[in-house]
Amino acid sequence: MSETAVIHRLFTSERVEAWRARYFWPNAVVAILGLASFLLFHGKLFPAAWEPLVAIFQSLCLLVLIGETVGVYAVARRLRDGWEHAGPDTIALLVGVFLGLALFFFSHWVTGVLDDEGTFTAFAYLTQAGLLGFVGSRLLRLFSFITRLASAPLMVFVGSFLVLILIGAGLLLLPGAHKPGVNPTPMNALFMSTSATCVTGLTVLDIGRDFTRFGQLVILTLIQIGGLGIMTFAAFFSLLFGRGTGVRDASAFGEMINVDFVGRVGRMIAWILGLTFSIELAGTLALYGNWVDEAGTALPAGEQLYYSAFHSISAFCNAGFSLHGDSLVRYAGSWPMVLSISSLVVLGGLGFTVMTDLLTYRFWAHPLARRVPFLRRRVRNQAIPRLTVQTKMVLVATGLLLFAGTAGFYALEYNNTLRDLGWGDQLARAFFGGMTPRTAGFNTVDVANMKPASKYFTILLMMVGASPGSTGGGLKTTTFALMFLALVATFRGRSPEAFRRRIPEGLIRKSLVMLVLVLVLVNMATMAMMITEADGAAAARHGFENVTFEVVSAFCTVGLSTGLTPELTFGGKLIIIATMFVGRVGPLTLVLAIGSRRAQKFEYPDEAVMIG
Repeated sequence: MSETAVIHRLFTSERVEAWRARYFWPNAVVAILGLASFLLFHGKLFPAAWEPLVAIFQSLCLLVLIGETVGVYAVARRLRDGWEHAGPDTIALLVGVFLGLALFFFSHWVTGVLDDEGTFTAFAYLTQAGLLGFVGSRLLRLFSFITRLASAPLMVFVGSFLVLILIGAGLLLLPGAHKPGVNPTPMNALFMSTSATCVTGLTVLDIGRDFTRFGQLVILTLIQIGGLGIMTFAAFFSLLFGRGTGVRDASAFGEMINVDFVGRVGRMIAWILGLTFSIELAGTLALYGNWVDEAGTALPAGEQLYYSAFHSISAFCNAGFSLHGDSLVRYAGSWPMVLSISSLVVLGGLGFTVMTDLLTYRFWAHPLARRVPFLRRRVRNQAIPRLTVQTKMVLVATGLLLFAGTAGFYALEYNNTLRDLGWGDQLARAFFGGMTPRTAGFNTVDVANMKPASKYFTILLMMVGASPGSTGGGLKTTTFALMFLALVATFRGRSPEAFRRRIPEGLIRKSLVMLVLVLVLVNMATMAMMITEADGAAAARHGFENVTFEVVSAFCTVGLSTGLTPELTFGGKLIIIATMFVGRVGPLTLVLAIGSRRAQKFEYPDEAVMIG
């Protein structure tokens, strides 16, 4: 590139950034007002007579948001330069224009395919879709801007979950979010919003029975954003629009997703979003056609698509929310459903770094592949590929947990909840029962009827949870793997090792600290629950093991329940809400806090004490 082209590009970028800086606050204000009008309208807080006025207002908001994109082309002065700085917005705008022309062609003004009311409704939906798209990008850029201004990006991460929970609770209280006759209290709305944002799955209301389609979509949005984290979307849009995440923000986010090199964070964010939407789309297609009502009749095509998308997102995000009141009990013997949901849960629990490592692994350069003459000539100068220790550890731990969970559940429940079933149904339910404690929350058997030993076994699986950098919770598979390796190394008198690599002592200390803190928090929450629920409605029917089960399920963001949650007292619900929140953001905060300790100026002399 010549010096003239470089100078031209720099001046163009400077003009575009200056224009966006001037347009920043109009963008932010209009985006907030447009989103508020959309949510309040669909929440049925506005009278039906206001619909034309709301449509006009939303159209004006959309025009103001589009004004930034038009301004970028104006200050860039060339279409090519404008495209470089506003490519995503331009694509969205062109799609909107094309759909608008298509609607105009089919309207009552031209071909008459749509009548007056149909034309108005179609244009209103198109306007709202465009408004949501532009509003979403603008608000995420605003959040990214606030993150860069904050002295502690980690606190912004924690605060974002809290703000999202409060907004979700407010939306679930709107009249349009719940069905007639259902009057959710602020506490129940806060509980449902927290459970969805923290991808837990515990519910005090029936999603399919008590919430409207708008309320269900609010919950689904909370699941998607909560599962991936607001900072993921914000960082992605910062990179998409050429602003970058900054070294400090990239370091904080890199620690959360286990990426040490700051320069790789942007690529990792793109991988996360790409994998998420691709897997959820594949899950939607795999689940389509398998949904039935209570009578066993297949649902209509539109409902099939909606149910498939909802449960695909819920499964991949390890949320465990279902539109059926009995979760997935009616599909217990359906292997297509069991395998589809299980695959989504396992993929979501592997962790994005593991999936990226597997997808970028150059299998054609493996030593076994080099024995093929055709490949050997082409890869002779390439380095031998290798998977990271984390990937190997996660894959081994996941396989062992799935096998142990299935075998353990079958051995404990074969003469109880699995007693009257055929061998195929028994295996399907045992596999699902051993998989779902890995923070999934779906169930195909009545958890309340499980044996106490089975419940305790499930508690142990819930404590382990998913893998780091995933959508799941728990202590993480690698944490337990490291502690096991430390135990083996202690007996062998050597340093902890795995796959011919030595494990740093600092990671062992972090794992032990995590275990101790989790045990302390779980026991404190259990003790508090025993006090608050001593005289509650559930006291006579639920014992100590069920209270412990519920607390562990909340802290590890699993969502399995013995039926205690809907009967909790006000204090009990507050404890579970706090437990879910700490379980979702606490471990991440703890890891970063431990990792950012300042070096000590001095150390005291050693002195031994007796142990054991």
